[in-house]
Amino acid sequence: MLLFLLFISLFIVTACSWALWKSWQDRLQDISIQARNQSLSLSRQAQDTFLQVSIALDEIARQREALFSRPASYSGSRGILAGLSVPLPQLAGLFVYDKAGNCLATSRGSVDPQMNNADREYFIWHRDHANPGVHIGHVVNSRSTDERVIPVSLRLNDADGNFNGVALGTVKVSFFRQFYGWYEQMPGDLLALMNTDGLLLYARPFPDSVINRSLSSSPLFTTLLSQSRIGSATWKSRLDGKERLFGYARLERYPLVVAVGYETRAIRHGWWMSNITAISVNVFTWLLVLLFGFQILRQLRANRLSQQALMRSQDELKRLNGTLSDLAMLDGLTGLGNRRQFDFYLEKSLNGAMTPVSLIMFDVDYFKRYNDAYGHIAGDRCLQAVAAVLKHLPLRSTDRVTRYGGEEFAIILPGTEARDAEKVAFRALEAIRRAALPHEASELPEKIVTLSAGIGASVPGGTPDALKLAADEALYTAKKSGRNCIAGMQGICLL
Repeated sequence: MLLFLLFISLFIVTACSWALWKSWQDRLQDISIQARNQSLSLSRQAQDTFLQVSIALDEIARQREALFSRPASYSGSRGILAGLSVPLPQLAGLFVYDKAGNCLATSRGSVDPQMNNADREYFIWHRDHANPGVHIGHVVNSRSTDERVIPVSLRLNDADGNFNGVALGTVKVSFFRQFYGWYEQMPGDLLALMNTDGLLLYARPFPDSVINRSLSSSPLFTTLLSQSRIGSATWKSRLDGKERLFGYARLERYPLVVAVGYETRAIRHGWWMSNITAISVNVFTWLLVLLFGFQILRQLRANRLSQQALMRSQDELKRLNGTLSDLAMLDGLTGLGNRRQFDFYLEKSLNGAMTPVSLIMFDVDYFKRYNDAYGHIAGDRCLQAVAAVLKHLPLRSTDRVTRYGGEEFAIILPGTEARDAEKVAFRALEAIRRAALPHEASELPEKIVTLSAGIGASVPGGTPDALKLAADEALYTAKKSGRNCIAGMQGICLL
């Protein structure tokens, strides 16, 4: 029997160790997949960003003969270059230089006759290389705007194929700073854009002083990129020496790489905190086996079958109860949480909250007219479309989107101040505008479905009724102020 107890003890220790190891490996696998997916998403965003600039440069190259003969018509706020740059928010400007480096045309006002960029890296590269493709250089301070930009350039040839100048588009580093800023990060996480030579173009959350730092000694450039365009691995960052689990993706069209890193120490800490209860229970169980010995074994023999049956019954009952509870909390039309879930989650969020809880109330503008014009079936489809847009907003897992009733929707934001709730509301209204759902019965000039939003924020100890009243009054202010806008707690309409 002593040998049996020793065997049981060894079995428990081995099983627990294997389970913990398997849990850790599963956690690393999940983070690895997440890092690869996010890096791939960011690489596609970067590729689209530079592709749009490349298309504009190709158009300049197509019109090069007219440009060199009539450069004045291409410059200024009403010039052709300005027209090309208007739909490209990532651009600081478009420029054309002759073969001596003198500026012929620009999308930014009039041409400075003193401007000469013959010393710039991209100009020298095109002068010395007949490569017809786009060249992406290192980050420089723009001489026209004094902001950090990534030069994207294209060689211009004369009729004989000789070098005749450069077409340049400057992409703002702040464009990537803003876009990467939309992603929630934990301390130690990293987002980086680099070229394939290992030169850093932007990294969040690091200061701009690290821009143009060479990371060519990183395993990413010495080994990994030669093996796979997309992947994940663990290495120490050359920026701060911290070990991270990285996902990376090289762009298909351009010599650029995006990397997303999660600090392994933070991953390990999170895994440990989520498993500490299981570890404690397993150790306690092992001690009980050693302490009570034969008594526990006899009880286990007698109760094993009944306990297993009971656990199966309880699990099945919990599963069924959970399914029924979920169905009771969902709105049948939109699939969002219903009014019951709204009331439950709002009270839960406010109960004992030590940080502000914000509430955004939305109302579909002129929805009654929409129903009158298109019919109730189309009205239901409209509500479903609005719900789908709100459901896919980049929110935290603790945020909750619900249908409040009729054409009203709500987003509950625990641990969120009013100014941060305003950002969420702005994103929601912009997303609805981008959806461009037709609404010819609307009094607004766009003739699309729009939302009005009211924001309320509670203080610790606030009640659900007070928060709903604040958000509802703000929503009334937004509707009274012309709709298609946001009103905060002070009644000021934020367009």
